[in-house]
Amino acid sequence: MSENTTEKGEIAVAIPKSTARGHNLAQYSRRKKAILLALLLLAAAAGYLFVSHDDAWYGTTIAVVETIETTHTQTQAGTSIGEEKYYVQHITAHITNGPRKGQTVSLPNQYSDSGVRDEAYRRGDRLFIQPGRDGTTGKIIEQKRDTLVYLLAAALLFGMLAIAGMTGLLAALSLLVNIALLTAALLLYQAGWNLFALTAVLMVLFTLLSLLVANGWNRCSGLSIAVTLLSLALTAGIFLIVRAVSPPLQYQMMEYTVVPDDLSALFFCEILVGGLGAVMDVAISLISTADELLIHNPNLPYPQLRDSVQAVGDDIMGTMVNVLFFTYICGGLPEILLMLRNNLTMSFVWEYVLSFELVRFLTGSIGLVLAIPVSQLVLRIWVSRRRIEHDD
Repeated sequence: MSENTTEKGEIAVAIPKSTARGHNLAQYSRRKKAILLALLLLAAAAGYLFVSHDDAWYGTTIAVVETIETTHTQTQAGTSIGEEKYYVQHITAHITNGPRKGQTVSLPNQYSDSGVRDEAYRRGDRLFIQPGRDGTTGKIIEQKRDTLVYLLAAALLFGMLAIAGMTGLLAALSLLVNIALLTAALLLYQAGWNLFALTAVLMVLFTLLSLLVANGWNRCSGLSIAVTLLSLALTAGIFLIVRAVSPPLQYQMMEYTVVPDDLSALFFCEILVGGLGAVMDVAISLISTADELLIHNPNLPYPQLRDSVQAVGDDIMGTMVNVLFFTYICGGLPEILLMLRNNLTMSFVWEYVLSFELVRFLTGSIGLVLAIPVSQLVLRIWVSRRRIEHDD
């Protein structure tokens, strides 16, 4: 930077060309990002219009609620909450797809105040229905909710791109790939494939694709994959040992089980898949920290590297354990409250509901705790091998 004196005696400061060029590039990058986000908003709006008018793409008949007449039918005494009122809705709706498009149908709907087994509908709701033979009546199957799902997904994608840019796009891509893998695995299970084999393959593919798509193949990704898979293997071994020496859980009380071949195997696979995300998060956090330290100081002694990883692990361990707690335990709150309000005892709730959530939570927590010493072990082996190769 240089200074020049003008005719009036003022000092003019000359900005270096490299600084000005960098400032211009930053402004161009911000403008480019703003344009891309604006285009994304337009695409999201167009997608919303499509999803709001996609009835023709469904094979199931869809009807839009036009008018509703609600009648109170009866009041029953509850077990612990006083009275429960029941209603009947006489719904008039018009069909929006299929050969009966444009016709008007009458749809009865019964619901209660609690809404445990039913729900009330409002004007403008889109409903999947089964038309009657006479063409003027029908039966409600369920409400069409793809618009809500689309809006939430669009908000998530926009937030990821707005905050993280290309990294957010890659993370969204890895999420879509994992959803596709899970769908394919479910189809293969329906075709008769072994549950354990599918779960093992899924665990490896989920780990590889989640890290490689988001971060690419590099030192950090390779070490994170090793830490994740080793931690999960140790967690699975601990769970199997504890299960072998403990009384069996009441697996028949698990949600949505319709006489599967082996409920214990299903629960075991569920635990592994459920704990993968937490273990992967801890692994990538610890390995990324160590990688940054080694980039700035390639000759950093291993004891200092180990202590740094331990400090980061101590900071995130409590947070991640609480995340798992809220995810598993609090996920069963609606069912727990419903049972308690129907005079079921707390011991029954613990034995038949919370026991599964508690085992999921504890097993996942063991996995993320194990990820800390496993990360230190993997780093020790890698640092030792690298320095041996460097000396040679």
